[in-house]
Amino acid sequence: MMRIKSIHLGNAFITLLLSYLAVFLLPLALGSILYTKTNTIMTDNANRANLAMLEQLRQVLDSKLKDVEQMSQQIALNPRLQWLMNNTDNTDTADAYKFVEFVSDHMSRYQNVSDLISGYYVYFGANDTVLMPTSKTTADVLYQRLYRPVGTSFEAWRGGLLGGPHYKDYTPATYETPTGTLDTITYIQTLPLGEPNDIRGALVILLDVGQVRSMLSKIESAYQSSVYIFDRKDRLIVGNERQALPWNQISQEVTTKGVPYEYKDHGEEMMLSYTVSEQNGWKYVHTMPKHVYLERVQTLKNWMITLLLICLAGGGAAITFWVHRNYAPLRGVVRALQSEKPARAKQPSNEYEFIRETIRMTIHEERELRNILSRQTPVIQASFLSRFVRGHVDVARMTEESLQFMDIRLISDVFAVMLIDIADFSRFSTDQSERQWALIRFIISNIGNELIRERGWGYSVELDQHRVALLVNFDRERRAEAEKELDVIAARLKELIEQRFKTYITLAIGDVHEGMDHACESYFEALSALDYKMYRGHSSIIRYREIAEADRHYYYPIETEIQLINFTKSGDVDNVDKLIGNLFHAHFSQRRITPELGRSLFTNMVSTLWKIINPMDPLYREVFGEKFDPLKELSSCPTVEEMKVQIRDWFLALCHYLNASRSGHSRQLSERIAQYIEQHYGDDSLSLTTIAEHFQLTPQYLSAFFKKQTGMNLTDYLTRVRIDEAKKLMQNKKLTFAQIANQVGYANDIGFIRVFKKYEGTTPGKYRESL
Repeated sequence: MMRIKSIHLGNAFITLLLSYLAVFLLPLALGSILYTKTNTIMTDNANRANLAMLEQLRQVLDSKLKDVEQMSQQIALNPRLQWLMNNTDNTDTADAYKFVEFVSDHMSRYQNVSDLISGYYVYFGANDTVLMPTSKTTADVLYQRLYRPVGTSFEAWRGGLLGGPHYKDYTPATYETPTGTLDTITYIQTLPLGEPNDIRGALVILLDVGQVRSMLSKIESAYQSSVYIFDRKDRLIVGNERQALPWNQISQEVTTKGVPYEYKDHGEEMMLSYTVSEQNGWKYVHTMPKHVYLERVQTLKNWMITLLLICLAGGGAAITFWVHRNYAPLRGVVRALQSEKPARAKQPSNEYEFIRETIRMTIHEERELRNILSRQTPVIQASFLSRFVRGHVDVARMTEESLQFMDIRLISDVFAVMLIDIADFSRFSTDQSERQWALIRFIISNIGNELIRERGWGYSVELDQHRVALLVNFDRERRAEAEKELDVIAARLKELIEQRFKTYITLAIGDVHEGMDHACESYFEALSALDYKMYRGHSSIIRYREIAEADRHYYYPIETEIQLINFTKSGDVDNVDKLIGNLFHAHFSQRRITPELGRSLFTNMVSTLWKIINPMDPLYREVFGEKFDPLKELSSCPTVEEMKVQIRDWFLALCHYLNASRSGHSRQLSERIAQYIEQHYGDDSLSLTTIAEHFQLTPQYLSAFFKKQTGMNLTDYLTRVRIDEAKKLMQNKKLTFAQIANQVGYANDIGFIRVFKKYEGTTPGKYRESL
């Protein structure tokens, strides 16, 4: 206690008191400034809130309208609808039934696409036929009994559908229906799609205005405001026509001045906000009386005055309370430190000086602790280098002292990173345990260290189980030779590891960068280059500068996909092979695309394959098998070449299958296959695979085709031919079973005897005795 009294107690107390007074007075000064800005802030907040509300409304309607437009595209591009358009003049009963089939198979499936759709139909102008989701009718019945536009005659209504091209046209309209009047937004799409000079019909979708009005009414009641929706021609789509503002008169001024736009309506000051949909050009306009949000300003003013009085009344007591409360812990810290530390010859002048001196002593103790930690330098060094190459180190705080502590020396700020990916060391050791992984990483790290220090400086870093990084630090005077040196290091390292240690590695080299905070850029470049091993394969050297110019897009348009689908469905093997070959040549030979885009291209082509085979379910299993999973099979292909071969084989196999399934020569092909087996059954290498190669078919397709044509598995048929021939040869008592087995295609008599007993129910010896 005597040591505590020797400190000038109270100095810290006075400092805290003055600080709290300053903090107390600061809000009072800021409050007066804040009040002067409140009006502007509230106006801006109201405008932002209105814009956010309008933007949310726009996004909801755009989403719903996008569903409508997608539905329109699907119906308009339906091949069956195109056929019906081209055959409307055909009165054949069977063809007429195609309309009913289209209704049940296609039109009905879109009834639940969107809750915004109240009805839709397709109108054929040539025969006044109308196809609805559940029925087929005529234009006259539709007009008279179902949807009659108010104030529009039948001829005017029909002429509006066929009189001119419509593309995504939205028009407000009111219809008389059996249940009453119906307010709608009518969406019209001329058919066929994309042929404005040959209009043969129209797709009409009726959108329920009631739902849109319901959304607007909620906003209007919540904000005491009005909301209007205008189309791109400034026609009022949704809103109260009697209260609607003259948008076509003020739109130019609103666009010029921007929002919020203030104007007077019958003497009342109003604020207007609006947003425009990029999807369809609709304008969402919101108007609000200014007094609605300015009332909050007055409320805020009253609250500020009340709070100011409360602060003045209780501020003094609060300051006193908090000063004492915050000073008590400080006093407790001083007492605790004095009880733990020895007495000093010179006492500090106040509490803060005492704590500062105690911290100095703690730093001294920390230095002693660092000496102990220095024995852990290799582990600390490895951890630091791993974080440094990844960019997880704050280089601004990296001092020379901290580098020395970790036993790290850098000769300049010129860096490059080389990544070594261990692909296969099975020839070095068949043991794949963690111990062997650690050993091979140790070997690569040590050889890498020796090579980079022959030409500069640097360190090896173990990143994970199969990856090592080399951080190469070049002398600034040799900056011009850095890239060449990296190539030499990589080539030498690859040669030593693969020849001496029988280990395949892939090396990825990042560019040379200057500045410690840019060393990580070389790491990420090397990481990007490493992805290209799917193109180059294992045991390769990949430089980022070689792949940096790779294209960032690929070309697989819908027209190409439709061509591929049509060629495949028609069994056009040559065109399918040519089209796939052109796609691969354009993306992997003429130019380079990134591995990510390459995987995306293959995934899209697999999606095209599924579009073809899904309607064939379950027949496609005859070609590809029950457990066909193309994406899984592609992911198991390590290189692009293997992926390309796999994709091509799938499409060609499907072409062959479709050709054979509808070709008049299927029986001839099956007879040729049977004849080939009967001629070559004595070849012990004859199998499903070799027969498929001879007829240029896939084994899966050959097996499915032969069974479909003959009702027997191909392997069973081959075995039966061999057994029948063997039974003939057994009549010659001079031939041994080994000789007979060899003549009918078996490598030894053991396999022949086992197969013979399986198919005949007796051994060859007993069968010969029965002869």
